[in-house]
Amino acid sequence: MQSEFIEISDELFLQFGKMITERYGIKMPLEKKIMFQARLQRRLRELDIYSFDEYASRLFTDTNDSTEFDLLADFISTNKTEFFREKDHFDFLNSDIFPEYLKNTGSSFFPELKLWSSGCSSGQEAYSIGIQLEEFMRENGVSFDYSILATDISGKMLKLAKEAVYPMSQVEGMPIELKHRYFLKSKSDNDQKVRVVKEIREKVRVGYLNLMDGLYPFQTQFDVVFLRNTLIYFDLKVQLKVLTKVLHSLKTGGYLFIGHSESLINLHLPIRSIAPSVYIKTNTEGYESNE
Repeated sequence: MQSEFIEISDELFLQFGKMITERYGIKMPLEKKIMFQARLQRRLRELDIYSFDEYASRLFTDTNDSTEFDLLADFISTNKTEFFREKDHFDFLNSDIFPEYLKNTGSSFFPELKLWSSGCSSGQEAYSIGIQLEEFMRENGVSFDYSILATDISGKMLKLAKEAVYPMSQVEGMPIELKHRYFLKSKSDNDQKVRVVKEIREKVRVGYLNLMDGLYPFQTQFDVVFLRNTLIYFDLKVQLKVLTKVLHSLKTGGYLFIGHSESLINLHLPIRSIAPSVYIKTNTEGYESNE
């Protein structure tokens, strides 16, 4: 029975890091070696493998089978998330973006509002957007159609996002009226969980998307894109490639949200800052953003 901690050499780690960066865009400097080898211990035990050299041999010689690469994404992804994380962004949706959407349509017929939660992890961001939308419509006595696309590279996280079942502790800080309106409570007293209500689950489409893919398979452009706390894992060159493709998928006049710890200064993108970590796409290519 394998129990001892398995270590990886610097040289082999850098080989893994190069492959991970090429495939997923994620930076893997030597400073991440300890984290990498700690996260992969369980996978090596599952495969009954006793060294990273053996695992590398399995991974690199079986490139036609992407299954192990997909599983590797589960271990290297950082999946920190919560409902209404960076709450001021959701407040901005409610105070500025949703009212502007109604104002611009100017009729009783509203086109479908399309939103994208990129790097959705286990889905809390996408469902928070849905809850915010439902609350806006309820409070303003309006009704319009909307859809939310939630994408990630981690199959494990996407499965959780589709199920939309979370520990009770994840909604403890939420106002009681929101919990009553938008969550179903499990009957078990020993393992209390909640599930997002069907009305919102049906509005959220969960699917795999690697931001490093050459083309994104979207037929239409989005009104709002959440790309939060993802760019920090990419180097500048990858950031520009990803942002160019993301902005191509965003309507002119549409809104881009990034994380508060991220910056788009001097990237020369067709965007304009309108609030902390919130940008509007302009119709002028080559616009230099300023925060």
